[in-house]
Amino acid sequence: MASSCLLSIGRALVVMATIIGLPSAVVVQRSAADVSKFPSAGSYTLPRIFKAPDTWVLEHSRWRPYGLSHFTSGKVTLLSFFYSTCRDPQGCPVVWSTFESVHADVQNDKELHGKVRLVLISLDPRVDTPEQLEIFSIGRRATQQIAPWHFLTTWSDGYIGQILDDFGQAAGRDVDANGNLQLTISHQVKFYLFDHSSWVREIYSGNFADPEVIENDIRTLLMESGKLPKTSSNGK
Repeated sequence: MASSCLLSIGRALVVMATIIGLPSAVVVQRSAADVSKFPSAGSYTLPRIFKAPDTWVLEHSRWRPYGLSHFTSGKVTLLSFFYSTCRDPQGCPVVWSTFESVHADVQNDKELHGKVRLVLISLDPRVDTPEQLEIFSIGRRATQQIAPWHFLTTWSDGYIGQILDDFGQAAGRDVDANGNLQLTISHQVKFYLFDHSSWVREIYSGNFADPEVIENDIRTLLMESGKLPKTSSNGK
Protein backbone atom coordinates (compact mmCIF):
# COMPACT_ATOMS: atom_id res chain seq x y z
CA MET A 1 0.00 0.00 0.00
CA ALA A 2 1.25 3.46 -0.82
CA SER A 3 2.53 5.39 2.14
CA SER A 4 0.17 7.98 3.57
CA CYS A 5 3.10 10.31 4.14
CA LEU A 6 4.42 10.51 0.56
CA LEU A 7 3.33 12.79 -2.23
CA SER A 8 2.33 11.10 -5.47
CA ILE A 9 5.04 10.87 -8.10
CA GLY A 10 3.63 13.67 -10.21
CA ARG A 11 3.31 15.95 -7.21
CA ALA A 12 6.83 15.15 -6.06
CA LEU A 13 8.27 16.05 -9.48
CA VAL A 14 6.78 19.51 -9.30
CA VAL A 15 8.16 20.03 -5.79
CA MET A 16 11.60 18.84 -6.91
CA ALA A 17 11.53 21.20 -9.88
CA THR A 18 10.83 24.08 -7.54
CA ILE A 19 13.71 23.08 -5.27
CA ILE A 20 16.29 22.97 -8.09
CA GLY A 21 15.03 26.20 -9.62
CA LEU A 22 13.37 25.10 -12.86
CA PRO A 23 10.78 27.52 -14.25
CA SER A 24 7.29 26.55 -13.22
CA ALA A 25 6.21 26.38 -16.90
CA VAL A 26 8.62 23.46 -17.43
CA VAL A 27 6.55 21.36 -15.06
CA VAL A 28 3.02 22.67 -15.38
CA GLN A 29 1.36 25.71 -16.88
CA ARG A 30 0.15 28.08 -14.20
CA SER A 31 -0.65 31.76 -13.95
CA ALA A 32 1.75 34.31 -12.51
CA ALA A 33 -0.64 34.79 -9.61
CA ASP A 34 -0.50 31.11 -8.62
CA VAL A 35 2.05 30.91 -5.84
CA SER A 36 0.84 27.69 -4.22
CA LYS A 37 3.62 25.43 -3.03
CA PHE A 38 1.60 22.43 -4.25
CA PRO A 39 1.15 21.11 -7.80
CA SER A 40 -1.89 22.28 -9.75
CA ALA A 41 -4.97 20.07 -9.77
CA GLY A 42 -4.95 17.82 -12.82
CA SER A 43 -1.18 18.06 -13.34
CA TYR A 44 -0.57 14.66 -11.72
CA THR A 45 -2.21 11.25 -11.39
CA LEU A 46 -3.21 9.54 -8.15
CA PRO A 47 -2.66 5.75 -8.08
CA ARG A 48 -5.38 3.23 -7.24
CA ILE A 49 -4.46 1.91 -3.80
CA PHE A 50 -7.32 -0.40 -2.80
CA LYS A 51 -11.06 -0.66 -3.27
CA ALA A 52 -13.62 -0.03 -0.52
CA PRO A 53 -14.02 -3.24 1.50
CA ASP A 54 -17.24 -5.20 1.04
CA THR A 55 -18.71 -4.66 4.49
CA TRP A 56 -21.92 -3.50 6.19
CA VAL A 57 -22.43 -0.18 7.93
CA LEU A 58 -25.40 1.58 9.53
CA GLU A 59 -26.87 5.04 9.07
CA HIS A 60 -30.04 6.35 10.72
CA SER A 61 -31.25 2.85 11.71
CA ARG A 62 -29.74 -0.37 13.04
CA TRP A 63 -32.33 -2.32 11.03
CA ARG A 64 -31.27 -1.11 7.59
CA PRO A 65 -27.63 -1.89 6.77
CA TYR A 66 -25.85 -0.51 3.72
CA GLY A 67 -22.82 -1.76 1.87
CA LEU A 68 -19.94 0.63 2.47
CA SER A 69 -19.65 1.22 -1.28
CA HIS A 70 -23.01 3.02 -1.06
CA PHE A 71 -21.06 5.84 0.61
CA THR A 72 -17.83 5.64 -1.41
CA SER A 73 -19.08 5.61 -5.00
CA GLY A 74 -20.72 8.12 -7.32
CA LYS A 75 -18.90 11.10 -5.79
CA VAL A 76 -15.39 11.89 -4.68
CA THR A 77 -15.42 10.90 -1.01
CA LEU A 78 -13.25 11.87 1.94
CA LEU A 79 -13.54 9.26 4.72
CA SER A 80 -12.12 9.02 8.22
CA PHE A 81 -12.78 7.44 11.62
CA PHE A 82 -13.89 9.13 14.83
CA TYR A 83 -15.96 8.59 17.97
CA SER A 84 -18.25 11.10 19.58
CA THR A 85 -16.69 11.14 23.07
CA CYS A 86 -13.10 11.55 21.86
CA ARG A 87 -11.25 14.38 23.60
CA ASP A 88 -7.65 13.71 22.54
CA PRO A 89 -6.50 16.99 20.94
CA GLN A 90 -4.34 15.00 18.50
CA GLY A 91 -7.22 12.68 17.60
CA CYS A 92 -10.79 13.43 16.58
CA PRO A 93 -10.48 17.24 16.84
CA VAL A 94 -7.89 17.01 14.03
CA VAL A 95 -10.35 14.96 11.99
CA TRP A 96 -13.14 17.48 12.59
CA SER A 97 -10.95 20.45 11.77
CA THR A 98 -9.81 18.92 8.48
CA PHE A 99 -13.35 17.94 7.49
CA GLU A 100 -14.65 21.42 8.32
CA SER A 101 -11.94 23.01 6.18
CA VAL A 102 -12.66 20.76 3.21
CA HIS A 103 -16.41 21.30 3.65
CA ALA A 104 -15.88 25.08 3.64
CA ASP A 105 -13.79 24.84 0.46
CA VAL A 106 -16.54 22.86 -1.27
CA GLN A 107 -19.28 25.13 0.00
CA ASN A 108 -17.44 28.23 -1.23
CA ASP A 109 -16.87 26.89 -4.75
CA LYS A 110 -19.97 26.24 -6.86
CA GLU A 111 -17.96 24.03 -9.22
CA LEU A 112 -17.70 21.47 -6.42
CA HIS A 113 -21.32 21.55 -5.25
CA GLY A 114 -22.90 18.11 -5.25
CA LYS A 115 -19.69 16.38 -6.34
CA VAL A 116 -18.03 15.65 -2.97
CA ARG A 117 -19.18 13.78 0.13
CA LEU A 118 -17.72 13.52 3.64
CA VAL A 119 -17.98 10.25 5.58
CA LEU A 120 -17.14 9.54 9.22
CA ILE A 121 -17.25 6.02 10.67
CA SER A 122 -17.51 5.61 14.44
CA LEU A 123 -14.93 3.57 16.33
CA ASP A 124 -17.33 3.14 19.26
CA PRO A 125 -20.56 1.38 18.19
CA ARG A 126 -21.47 0.80 21.85
CA VAL A 127 -22.05 4.52 22.33
CA ASP A 128 -22.41 5.80 18.77
CA THR A 129 -25.60 4.06 17.74
CA PRO A 130 -27.43 5.24 14.62
CA GLU A 131 -29.87 7.08 16.85
CA GLN A 132 -27.09 8.83 18.78
CA LEU A 133 -25.37 9.93 15.57
CA GLU A 134 -28.54 11.56 14.29
CA ILE A 135 -27.62 14.70 16.22
CA PHE A 136 -24.63 15.16 13.88
CA SER A 137 -26.70 14.43 10.77
CA ILE A 138 -29.37 16.95 11.76
CA GLY A 139 -26.72 19.64 12.15
CA ARG A 140 -25.55 19.08 8.54
CA ARG A 141 -28.87 19.00 6.72
CA ALA A 142 -28.69 22.63 5.62
CA THR A 143 -25.79 21.85 3.26
CA GLN A 144 -26.79 18.30 2.33
CA GLN A 145 -27.22 19.12 -1.35
CA ILE A 146 -23.91 20.99 -1.53
CA ALA A 147 -21.60 18.62 0.35
CA PRO A 148 -23.36 15.77 2.18
CA TRP A 149 -21.99 14.40 5.44
CA HIS A 150 -22.66 10.80 6.50
CA PHE A 151 -22.14 9.52 10.03
CA LEU A 152 -21.86 5.74 10.02
CA THR A 153 -21.57 3.07 12.66
CA THR A 154 -21.85 -0.72 13.02
CA TRP A 155 -23.49 -3.25 15.32
CA SER A 156 -20.50 -4.11 17.50
CA ASP A 157 -16.77 -3.87 18.15
CA GLY A 158 -16.35 -7.03 16.07
CA TYR A 159 -17.80 -5.39 12.97
CA ILE A 160 -15.78 -2.20 13.29
CA GLY A 161 -12.68 -4.28 13.98
CA GLN A 162 -13.04 -6.00 10.60
CA ILE A 163 -13.47 -2.65 8.85
CA LEU A 164 -10.35 -1.30 10.54
CA ASP A 165 -8.38 -4.37 9.45
CA ASP A 166 -9.56 -3.87 5.87
CA PHE A 167 -8.41 -0.24 5.95
CA GLY A 168 -5.12 -0.99 7.69
CA GLN A 169 -6.22 1.39 10.42
CA ALA A 170 -4.91 0.90 13.97
CA ALA A 171 -7.31 1.51 16.86
CA GLY A 172 -8.01 -0.08 20.23
CA ARG A 173 -9.63 0.60 23.59
CA ASP A 174 -7.26 1.87 26.24
CA VAL A 175 -6.67 -0.17 29.40
CA ASP A 176 -5.77 0.92 32.92
CA ALA A 177 -2.93 -0.39 35.09
CA ASN A 178 -5.09 -3.36 36.07
CA GLY A 179 -5.93 -4.30 32.53
CA ASN A 180 -9.48 -2.97 32.64
CA LEU A 181 -10.92 -1.56 29.43
CA GLN A 182 -11.48 2.20 29.40
CA LEU A 183 -13.97 4.36 27.53
CA THR A 184 -11.22 6.05 25.51
CA ILE A 185 -9.95 4.67 22.21
CA SER A 186 -6.47 5.26 20.86
CA HIS A 187 -6.40 5.44 17.08
CA GLN A 188 -4.41 6.64 14.10
CA VAL A 189 -5.63 9.77 12.38
CA LYS A 190 -5.95 8.93 8.70
CA PHE A 191 -8.02 10.26 5.83
CA TYR A 192 -8.95 8.19 2.78
CA LEU A 193 -9.86 9.81 -0.54
CA PHE A 194 -12.10 7.72 -2.83
CA ASP A 195 -12.85 8.23 -6.50
CA HIS A 196 -16.27 7.66 -8.12
CA SER A 197 -15.62 3.92 -8.40
CA SER A 198 -14.86 3.29 -4.70
CA TRP A 199 -11.10 3.16 -5.16
CA VAL A 200 -8.91 4.74 -2.50
CA ARG A 201 -6.64 7.09 -4.44
CA GLU A 202 -4.81 8.83 -1.59
CA ILE A 203 -4.26 8.33 2.14
CA TYR A 204 -3.31 11.25 4.38
CA SER A 205 -2.02 11.03 7.93
CA GLY A 206 -2.99 13.62 10.51
CA ASN A 207 0.31 15.47 10.07
CA PHE A 208 0.04 15.59 6.26
CA ALA A 209 -3.65 16.33 5.77
CA ASP A 210 -3.32 19.83 4.35
CA PRO A 211 -6.78 21.00 3.16
CA GLU A 212 -5.23 22.64 0.09
CA VAL A 213 -3.63 19.34 -0.92
CA ILE A 214 -6.90 17.50 -0.35
CA GLU A 215 -8.85 20.01 -2.42
CA ASN A 216 -6.33 19.74 -5.27
CA ASP A 217 -6.62 15.95 -5.14
CA ILE A 218 -10.43 16.18 -5.16
CA ARG A 219 -10.25 18.40 -8.24
CA THR A 220 -7.78 16.04 -9.89
CA LEU A 221 -10.18 13.11 -9.47
CA LEU A 222 -13.12 15.19 -10.70
CA MET A 223 -11.14 16.18 -13.80
CA GLU A 224 -10.16 12.56 -14.36
CA SER A 225 -13.82 11.49 -14.29
CA GLY A 226 -14.97 14.36 -16.50
CA LYS A 227 -16.95 16.03 -13.70
CA LEU A 228 -14.73 19.13 -13.99
CA PRO A 229 -13.02 20.59 -17.07
CA LYS A 230 -9.28 20.07 -17.20
CA THR A 231 -8.79 23.77 -16.47
CA SER A 232 -11.45 24.86 -13.98
CA SER A 233 -12.53 28.43 -13.28
CA ASN A 234 -10.91 28.12 -9.90
CA GLY A 235 -7.55 28.14 -11.64
CA LYS A 236 -5.88 25.61 -9.32
